Amino acid sequence: MKVSVEKLPTSEAVVDVEISWEEMEKASDKAYRKLVKQVDIQGFRRGKAPRTLLERRVGKEYIYQEGLDDLISEAYRNAMREHELTPITQPKLDAPTFEMGQPYHFSLTVPVVTPVELGDYRALHFERDEAEITSEELDKELERLRDSQVEWKEVERAADYKDRVTVDLKLTAGEKQISDLKDNPFELTDERSGLFTGMDEQVVGMRAGETKTFSTTIPTDYSKEDLAGQQADYTVTVHKVEEKHVPDLDDAFAVKVSDGQYESVEDLSKALSDNILENKKRTIRNELREKVINTVIEQSQFTIHPLLIDEEVDEMIHQFTHMLEQQRLSFDQYLLMMRKSKDEYKQELRPDAESRVKRQLVLEEVARKEAIDVTPEELEALLNAYAQMGQPLPRTEAQVRALAVSYRREKALTRLMELTTDPDPDEEGEETAEEQAVEANAEEAARVGESSAAEEANDEAQKSEAVE
Repeated sequence: MKVSVEKLPTSEAVVDVEISWEEMEKASDKAYRKLVKQVDIQGFRRGKAPRTLLERRVGKEYIYQEGLDDLISEAYRNAMREHELTPITQPKLDAPTFEMGQPYHFSLTVPVVTPVELGDYRALHFERDEAEITSEELDKELERLRDSQVEWKEVERAADYKDRVTVDLKLTAGEKQISDLKDNPFELTDERSGLFTGMDEQVVGMRAGETKTFSTTIPTDYSKEDLAGQQADYTVTVHKVEEKHVPDLDDAFAVKVSDGQYESVEDLSKALSDNILENKKRTIRNELREKVINTVIEQSQFTIHPLLIDEEVDEMIHQFTHMLEQQRLSFDQYLLMMRKSKDEYKQELRPDAESRVKRQLVLEEVARKEAIDVTPEELEALLNAYAQMGQPLPRTEAQVRALAVSYRREKALTRLMELTTDPDPDEEGEETAEEQAVEANAEEAARVGESSAAEEANDEAQKSEAVE
């Protein structure tokens, strides 16, 4: 066979193949030997019937076509391997009908992954920021802990900001009833946004047993366009006013919030300070990693077939659907709450999907240039690490292959950090392979935006309940 491969600027490859009639004859002989073992012909054991009888049974052209199909598959596989091409989807075959005794020509067009052209990443250098903690940050964390232990005590006075009131609340806009809440608690604040904007200042000054009607204006940027900017009419009845009591910051408080781990405010403050500092260091490391990879991406040149982005969009939807199912929501329910079609949602994902594809291509090329690979021992250690964390992964061929790809990219990113930054003076030692890969998976999930999307879904669900 004469095989030529042309790489197109559209991230496609054309495989052009010419086959002599002699090669067609040889291929038909192989096809005969394969088919004769599959067809029952009276008077002969399977595999023993002569070719002439098989041709009478299935047709002479059928045998030649079987041989030709094998040649097409062989030419395609060899071309992909020899030219180091990674197909994105099945090829499009341009194959005319063959004629007996004549040479044959066919071509295959297939979308392929085009390797990225990296810039001079070894010439880059990035400085590390120093992690510091301020007294204000520690005080804020201590106040957060105090707020977590707050107690509410009923009082017989008018409600004020920071109090908690329990109310019946009816809210209408024109002829439409928006909310009809019973015994609903509100912590009064002068910073409320959203649907109930302006309510708190009207409730301040009310006592238990009092009823008040008043009107506000729903913000113009409210998510439901039919309500945004409309007059909201309230009827509020206060049943209870409670005052917030925050515990004193003393040693007894330190013992309580730490379950006896720390016996003094000083010990608790030291532990909180260490924790805040460690979180800052981790944030700095993660931000530096992102700065490094994003700079390498910016300096690289890409030719990306749209199908590659389509596949990434589908993968993002698959991940998001799985996350929604854990919250007992279907993807269709989420789209309904967001008032979006699936096509609209896919279109919104494309920029993020393209960014993810670029990141993957860059890390794959860095791994190739730096001769980075993943050993069976590393994969085994990684699988064991997930099992010890209570998240055992199925040891299927597909899962192991996906894990190897993910970890190879993580090692490539680690190598970029080594090449472009000074060693981290705060690190007590290198992270294990398992820790790096697990952290990488967590960061990838964060990049998809699953958590923020989940919060968005929950917010919309709560809003829908309020309207109903």
